[in-house]
Amino acid sequence: IGRLLPGFSDEFNDGDLAGWAWVREPVGGYSLRGERLVFPTQAADLFEGSNNASVLTRPLPAGNIVVETRVKLDLPPEGCCFNFVQAGLVVYDDDDNYIKLTHVSIFETRQTEFAKELFPVPDGYPRYGNTVVGPPGDWTYLRITRRQAGGEELYTAYTSQNGRDWVRGGVWTHTLGNDARIGLVSMGGAGFTAEFDYVHVFRLH
Repeated sequence: IGRLLPGFSDEFNDGDLAGWAWVREPVGGYSLRGERLVFPTQAADLFEGSNNASVLTRPLPAGNIVVETRVKLDLPPEGCCFNFVQAGLVVYDDDDNYIKLTHVSIFETRQTEFAKELFPVPDGYPRYGNTVVGPPGDWTYLRITRRQAGGEELYTAYTSQNGRDWVRGGVWTHTLGNDARIGLVSMGGAGFTAEFDYVHVFRLH
């Protein structure tokens, strides 16, 4: 990881969301409290034809970068059924083209899901795919790196429970381009709350 890019990062300690813009402002609201963004989960999604979730976005720099956040999602640590309630990061071009890394409930499991959606696609070709990274914790650190090589954008996921020891996940290729934005989501079902501690963007050596 290289130097921090303050102009693309946010500690959520200024009392406003200057530099951010909503794709569909949340009906249930949000707040900035204790130097954290408090973002209730929504009965909404960002998945293929279901695109009604709010996404909080800000510009993403060009080149090879790392995007990191620390998120707390107050799901019970075990038990069902809070299927697909999730919160985390996206690298967002539009509702049908993005990379996503979230803490998510899937039946009785708690996972970190690393997903890609792509559209348009040929008939019969999958639009959405996912893999998993390390286990989430009370607070979960999420990182997405983007490397541009050989005409491709390569996105790699990393997760951590303590900010020191990281699990590296898979790599997705995508073509999100220079208009892609950093995004935060809190969705998949109502009744829970995500807290985001910060968003940091770094150059990647």
